[in-house]
Amino acid sequence: MNFLFVELPSLHLVWRRSGLEDRVCNVIRTNYPKPSALLVCAIAREVPGVNVKAVDMKIHNQDCIILYREFGYEDGIMIASRMGSTFESVISQLEWADVLALTINPASWANIASDFIAFAKQINPNLKIMVGGSDAMFRAETYLRFGADFIIRGEGEYVGKKLLERLMSGSNKFNDIVGLAYYDNGRLVDTGISRGCNLDDTPLQALDIFKDDIPLWNNNIEAYVPTNIRKPLAFLFMTQGCNQACDFCTTPQKYGRLRFRSLARIRKELELFISYGIHTLNIWDDSLSSLLRLGERDHLIAISNMIHEMGFAYEFSQGMVIKDLWDVEHNCPDYEIIARLYGHTIRDGQWVGCYGEYFPTEFLQEVNTSTIERKLMTYDKELEVMRAILEQGVQELSYSCIVGRATDGDTQFDLAAQRLNEMTEIVESYGAKGLATPFMFSILPGTILGRKELTNCQYPIADFPELYQFNAAPHGTQHYSPKELMAAKDKLESRVLNFGQCQKWWQTGRYQWK
Repeated sequence: MNFLFVELPSLHLVWRRSGLEDRVCNVIRTNYPKPSALLVCAIAREVPGVNVKAVDMKIHNQDCIILYREFGYEDGIMIASRMGSTFESVISQLEWADVLALTINPASWANIASDFIAFAKQINPNLKIMVGGSDAMFRAETYLRFGADFIIRGEGEYVGKKLLERLMSGSNKFNDIVGLAYYDNGRLVDTGISRGCNLDDTPLQALDIFKDDIPLWNNNIEAYVPTNIRKPLAFLFMTQGCNQACDFCTTPQKYGRLRFRSLARIRKELELFISYGIHTLNIWDDSLSSLLRLGERDHLIAISNMIHEMGFAYEFSQGMVIKDLWDVEHNCPDYEIIARLYGHTIRDGQWVGCYGEYFPTEFLQEVNTSTIERKLMTYDKELEVMRAILEQGVQELSYSCIVGRATDGDTQFDLAAQRLNEMTEIVESYGAKGLATPFMFSILPGTILGRKELTNCQYPIADFPELYQFNAAPHGTQHYSPKELMAAKDKLESRVLNFGQCQKWWQTGRYQWK
């Protein structure tokens, strides 16, 4: 059996209005390792008799932007295009494949997925298509109507392997595999969500399948890696799941409770990276610091020590839960754990340790941020934690404010601007680079917020999926229409970023440091 994984092209979404400059309305990320692809390919080749290939359409041919639809939005139109390799460039791989796998995380990719599934079936009518990822698992019937044969719901570590084994055997019985949705003679079969896999049982990332792309893995998520940090980068996951309940996040619904890998399993992954010349890590865990709440302080310290001992530089791209870094007993930052996690040394002329982080302040527009999500603290305490991190000599911090909640208006945006600018001043006073990245409060399938509000959006997800991401507004607030909310976010960005940063962001969908 021939198995093909395809990372689809990027969305390139432009808002065009009369008399105004075009505005890119989504973040565009390309030159990074694709975690789902690396895991799915590793799982597939564990099945005897399965041959595995993969194509990353995002990372190649980034100058190629192909329009696929336009739609009216407020006082203008949204121009939705695919950015990256063309569908036609993968015809030979589709002809070769028996099974095609896609991962669709943001809903904004849905129409690209729909078009590609139709294209793939046209090229190879016998192709079996499986789709995973956050959007697919929570909108399974949508993707089945697109033409997918199977939807992976939840963690695919076990589900994908069992499904491939069943397809290899020629069996048509799938209803005993937990974590699948599919049609059986026109009837939807949904076996539930698969969660709770043993993370030590998952295979190592399939770096060899992507060996030609590894030299291109030279960017982190929000901006650019400092020049004194070695490239390429790898993504490292040491935990899965989350014990928080943020109403805008899919992680708890998708993965369940927080689990973690053993030191031995993490070491194997790090050794694999070194064998491919990778010495820099993008640590992508949602809740790594929450190991402290599980009573696993020693394990977290041991992880940090091992990463340092093996000579890696790293950043926390998802950040730490700020509240976890607060010493409640002494009412101050947890200086010991902060020093362990964020410290660095220079070894043989190379940076070893933490060089940066996304600092998830998130709701700076609220006077008392601690009342919004249980993981947050008051703004003054968050600043104390930030200063403690900066004292370790990190080179860069990005920080956010998630705007567009129902109550947000001019007062909230003014406070957000004030605080983001204060944070930038503090970061720069330590000789580091700061980057404010306001995000839109998105209503996504699978979230607490989505269950409450998804049907109330002015632009329904079924018709306008491109808007369901962190830089567009399918909804307004009590004070703003969608258009006014977009304008308020633009104004906020112009107040917290300089002219060059704004132009780069609005014209390309990419952030840059000052």
